[in-house]
Amino acid sequence: MLRHFPDKTKIIFFDLEYYVPPASRERKSPGGMTFSAVMPGHKILGGTFQTYYPMLDRLSPAREIWEWAAGSEKEALREMLLLLEKEWRSIEREKTHGSLMLSGIGISHSDVPALLAKMTSYNLDSPHRIYDLLCGCRQIDLSTATFCQFSFKNSYFAYPKSKSHLYQKYLSGKTLESGKSVWDLYETGEYKAIEGRSLMEIADTIAIYKTMFENKKRIDRDLERLKKIDKERAAAAEASDG
Repeated sequence: MLRHFPDKTKIIFFDLEYYVPPASRERKSPGGMTFSAVMPGHKILGGTFQTYYPMLDRLSPAREIWEWAAGSEKEALREMLLLLEKEWRSIEREKTHGSLMLSGIGISHSDVPALLAKMTSYNLDSPHRIYDLLCGCRQIDLSTATFCQFSFKNSYFAYPKSKSHLYQKYLSGKTLESGKSVWDLYETGEYKAIEGRSLMEIADTIAIYKTMFENKKRIDRDLERLKKIDKERAAAAEASDG
């Protein structure tokens, strides 16, 4: 039976930024993705990682890992792998403890597969070790975790939500520029702008995660209130019939 200890139950919220070279920007793919982790010149520039202890509602300081600070894409990816290894270490000692968790928007569709492909191609560790550290994490992808809080006409159909959908629903009035803007920022060396964007996205992602829970709590309270009203009405009707 799994046990969850407050000081060991961890979610790593993360956001990655990518670069696609000009020659590939018009490419077509079945899922509409422009970036490909296996194509020449396509890069994971880096990203921001922030560990959250949900049972304590406590955030560790954000950790930024970038190609320009690490010296290369390969070294930035190595730092990311070491970060995962470190976060796993405290959990691995507890045989019955739940897994490390990763969270973000669209991570199961893009970020985790991209990291797996890139880390493996650079031979940062054995393929099975990379796979275990990365894919052994439980994923809380907010693009799918939230879709039942959206209204939809078909009773049994809900499609994963885009980042813009989540911003519209959970961060009223706030917008985010397309990730494609990062390509130009990278080419002109505006690294601080990329870093600032990623830090903001992490803060927004955590805010969306928490708002999702607050909405669920509010719905549960409303349901309990309605049940109480129904119970009181039934009791009143029974008393009047008596």
